[in-house]
Amino acid sequence: MSEIELGPATRSVPQPALGPRQLPAFTIPDAELGMGASLGNSAIWINTKNTGAIERVSAIDLAQSLFGTIIVRYGGTGTPLSDGWIEAPRGDAKDTSYVGIRPDASRTFEIHPAFQRVFYTIVGAVRVSETTFVPLLSDDTETQGDPPVAYQSIELYNADVYPHSLRVTAYARLRGSLGGDVEARYDPDCDALVAWNLGNRKAVRIFAMSPKPARHSTTFDFGSVYDPSHVHALDNSTESMGDILGCLQVDITLEPSATYTFSLKAGAYSGEQSRALKAFRATPDAQTALQRTIEHLERRLHYTEVVTPDALINQGALWSKVNMRRVMATYPQGRAFTNDPGNTPNVVIRDASWFIVGNDYFMPEFSRSLIQKLISVQYDSGKMPEYFDGVSGAIEDDGLNINDDTPLFILAAHHHFQATGDTAWLKGAYPAIARAARYILSQLDKRGLVYCNAQDPRGNVWAIASWRNIIPLYTINGAVTEINAECAAALRAVAELAADTQDHQDDGPGFLAAYQALRDALNSHLINPENGLYYLNIDCDGNVHTDVTGDEVFPVMFRVCDDETGFRVISRLNSPDFWTSAGLRTASRVDPLYNPSDFSGLMGGVWPGLTWWYAFAAAPYHPEFMVRALRSSFEHYGADPKKNNTVPGQFSEWFDGESLTNKGMRLSPWEPPRFLWAAVEGVCGLTLTSGVPRINPLIPQTWSWVGLRRLRYHGGELSYFLIRKGTISQIYTTAQLESDSETLLFTSDVTDEVAVFSKTAVTIALAKEHEFAVLIGNVGEQTTTIPINVSRLVEGEATYMVRLFNSERGAWEEPEEQAGAELTTLAISVEGKGFRLLNIARI
Repeated sequence: MSEIELGPATRSVPQPALGPRQLPAFTIPDAELGMGASLGNSAIWINTKNTGAIERVSAIDLAQSLFGTIIVRYGGTGTPLSDGWIEAPRGDAKDTSYVGIRPDASRTFEIHPAFQRVFYTIVGAVRVSETTFVPLLSDDTETQGDPPVAYQSIELYNADVYPHSLRVTAYARLRGSLGGDVEARYDPDCDALVAWNLGNRKAVRIFAMSPKPARHSTTFDFGSVYDPSHVHALDNSTESMGDILGCLQVDITLEPSATYTFSLKAGAYSGEQSRALKAFRATPDAQTALQRTIEHLERRLHYTEVVTPDALINQGALWSKVNMRRVMATYPQGRAFTNDPGNTPNVVIRDASWFIVGNDYFMPEFSRSLIQKLISVQYDSGKMPEYFDGVSGAIEDDGLNINDDTPLFILAAHHHFQATGDTAWLKGAYPAIARAARYILSQLDKRGLVYCNAQDPRGNVWAIASWRNIIPLYTINGAVTEINAECAAALRAVAELAADTQDHQDDGPGFLAAYQALRDALNSHLINPENGLYYLNIDCDGNVHTDVTGDEVFPVMFRVCDDETGFRVISRLNSPDFWTSAGLRTASRVDPLYNPSDFSGLMGGVWPGLTWWYAFAAAPYHPEFMVRALRSSFEHYGADPKKNNTVPGQFSEWFDGESLTNKGMRLSPWEPPRFLWAAVEGVCGLTLTSGVPRINPLIPQTWSWVGLRRLRYHGGELSYFLIRKGTISQIYTTAQLESDSETLLFTSDVTDEVAVFSKTAVTIALAKEHEFAVLIGNVGEQTTTIPINVSRLVEGEATYMVRLFNSERGAWEEPEEQAGAELTTLAISVEGKGFRLLNIARI
């Protein structure tokens, strides 16, 4: 393997408030939001409502929710006037009477990578801020150790000239998805309610308030949560047992301009109660946990920053990493993610393989752990199962002799090696990879095609060899174009891997010949001579299925067809019967089998992941199609969240092909990695190799620049940007690479040393001895003046030659000599979607 010199890790420098490195957030009123965010870490998963309340809290290692709704209610002092049915206040006559308070107007949501924050007011003047988050405290270790705790940090500020006395009561439904046999006690050491099931004492819930609550109770009185009459003091009793609410209360008086802050913690543990309480006590307070979570994401999300003239694509790449981090879990069987967090422990091999491919650019340590787990569940034959249970370890293949799981496992391992360059790892993993490849060869028929013999009359997962495998009474078997394209690419990949090993290089020629034979058989037998497109399949009874579906992308995406066929496929799928404003339909709108709203959208719904496969496949033929495909589904997530049943920034599963409403999971784990992969290897033009990377961005003619920062590659980091100067392209890079463009080599990425004061500006700054190159791109539509500060790059007493390339004029401005002290703040005018290249060289 050839050596590659990579830039060092960059220094993290605090940026001004408007700096581009600040994590973005969406702000939206609750009237425009149908649901809240989904948040997760390695141990816990929560969903929230559009009121800001927590909907459920699930324990990863139990694959069950241990809490239902967690909600905070506020009461203000006052005695309600009797209307003949409201009773007098209960309890001690000296007890202050409180009545329920609702928000004065609509709530406003801030959806941030680290948290969800809700703002509203009560009693006309008390401002409420409720911040819900799960702690992301664990970096890349062998076992992620995030605590199984959900936090809600609440701040009350009195903007009035009058004091306000408030009763704050937090309620938690303690049953979750388990049985209604819950009992609880109050633990004074933790200042918390501790609950468990009589039939499962190791399902432990801990519900705490800090500072400690004044009162507590358990109750069946669900109506008390929203009854507009009295808000009674809790009775400090935990005698109620069953499907109960756990309640914590504090009474406060807010003086004018005063602030009161408190927090709730909901811990969902499996195991002995004593161990759960010890672990809970060791968790940080809410302020510390939130700060550490933000710092963790600041570190992680600035790896592999996609920098393009399209702000939506840039945002999509960042939020894809946010979504990936949320679903990285630690199950009893190891680090993995499931295809429905919080609801099922099933780890599907196809989804895991695609996750690895995208995540190699984000947190490759997690990818490594996941691949090793996939190897451990491989059948002796070399076949990969359909899924394994992350809790029990049980594996299942749905009775199929071959599906996409086996070739996708090979492709994921191949991608991981080329992204990391780790030959020691490859040496250990290669036997399992080769076993999988040989199993593929054992499934060839007389035509030389990979053949699935499933004929189960139930259809569905038992009779479909495809990613579209959950359609009842439907079959895709025999010689399937998708499976054959994936298997051909997998054989090519294992041939390349064999060449990169010392002990198995003799395998390479055989696997390469097998790839070529399967590719030729695919293009000989599975192309429809009537239209030059691919058949869906030739089934076990010899019937030819001419259906044109989104599955046409596979031979193109895996580069196993000629350019003429690839161009034809990309053009056909660009037709109106497939395209919507939210992305690509899985089947044509005029197909007799078209059903846009049923079968999980697999017969005409819109799947973002398919759209991003198409984006990658389209790049060599129509870069403008690639850009449209990449941005369409991500844009749809935030376009009309309440109507579309989405959350801005959150990658939901699939849309109805007509209404374009999300009908799948609110956060789908398999969509985000496909976006990042398509952006990096499509828009940014990266081609992985076992040595020096190849960089050839395939961008539309309307773009004049593109870049990628802090790409995780071969154990180091790589940053680069491409600019167009008329017909000439140049790539500025921190590492050696191969490209069709002229390359200029720098030594390090110093972007974090540049402060930029514009929300429409993006930058990449590269350095070598006494010289800096700073790309300033405008992602806005209009010309804007962008102030930047480069004082951290220069010495005040030194003299520099400053040059500026103007993309609007296509030429360099006249160079100027300037002292370093004069370069503190510069104001640079940049046209919409254009760029300026600032070159600063010390004289």
